Amino acid sequence: MIFSIIVGIAIFGYAGWTLTRYVRKTRQGKCAACSLQSSCQSPCSSITSRDQ
Repeated sequence: MIFSIIVGIAIFGYAGWTLTRYVRKTRQGKCAACSLQSSCQSPCSSITSRDQ
């Protein structure tokens, strides 16, 4: 029973952390949250959803 509680807390904790990280990235905007941010050569305004 204790093991089930610990596993449940771990699952919900990870889900909460992932959701928080997602919300923070979406608030930054498309270019700020992009993984290619440091090496991207195109301006942010020219990126469309089909380019990704």
